[in-house]
Amino acid sequence: MADFPDRKSRRASAEEKAKELEIIKGIVCGKNVVITGGASGLGYSFVNHFLEHGAKKIAIIDVDTTAGEQAVKAVTKTYGAEKIIFINADTSNYSQIHDAFTQLTTSMDSIDIVVNNAGILDERRWEREIAINISGMLFVANIALQFMGKDQGYNGGILVNIGQHFDFKTTAQLPVYTATKSAMIELSKSLGAPYHYERTGVRVLALCPGLTETALTINSPNRLSSRIMKADFVKNLENLSIQTPYIVAKGLMTILKCGESGSIWVIDNGNTPYEVVIPHYRSLKRSYKNNFIPTLSHPAIKGRPMKELRIYDNNIRSGLTSCA
Repeated sequence: MADFPDRKSRRASAEEKAKELEIIKGIVCGKNVVITGGASGLGYSFVNHFLEHGAKKIAIIDVDTTAGEQAVKAVTKTYGAEKIIFINADTSNYSQIHDAFTQLTTSMDSIDIVVNNAGILDERRWEREIAINISGMLFVANIALQFMGKDQGYNGGILVNIGQHFDFKTTAQLPVYTATKSAMIELSKSLGAPYHYERTGVRVLALCPGLTETALTINSPNRLSSRIMKADFVKNLENLSIQTPYIVAKGLMTILKCGESGSIWVIDNGNTPYEVVIPHYRSLKRSYKNNFIPTLSHPAIKGRPMKELRIYDNNIRSGLTSCA
């Protein structure tokens, strides 16, 4: 006979969830959020989750005007016109992004959270892929620090860089895209280091979702450099599970609660977020037994379980004000 949780354990679980939601609202409620690539897909799911948790105002920066206008209509219908702003801009153009943030300082009393989400997958136009996924990511990150950093006269905040979680056995057909997303991880680690955090008060987090049901994923086979690669890639995708944008956006709310600056988080297969720690290269030094059998000199380092992570109070760490 199956064991069912008793009433006391169910009550405790409900209380824990309620407490977590209260903490998340303390971080998000009343805050102004900027989301690049927020007009559709994963970015739009972020928009809805921030609003559900009480965000004061959301600004979408996106190159797709049609999708942006549709997003504004949908948000206005549910939450009101005062909750949403759309700015048409290309993240690979530094001047456009800087102008967008400058414009937002007049329509928002502060910028508190920036989700650096815009990206493309197009191995046929790999120069454009690099321009958006690396240069654009850098532009948004640096400008976000300019408009949130305590050293610039602001209150600090949170910068979330969105990457991708890869099984490198299944991404051999995406060499450029994989390289661009790996660059995002190193960018986040660098900007999230104490050297920058103590100066800016901006907590930098990296979120790497696994395979997620978005237009980028659905159209990805048609963006590869050859038909052979397309066929092989489709075979690989058939063996992978896919998650919804809702799961990833929900997980981001949890990461905001306890992610340390410079930390890297993964959400895959619809599971709860977990932190990964990239070991120093010396710990992965390969040695050879009897000059033939390779071994690792040190065991791999695992991320810390959620229960050991500290809860961040943004009001203390970055000078932000939460809802009462």
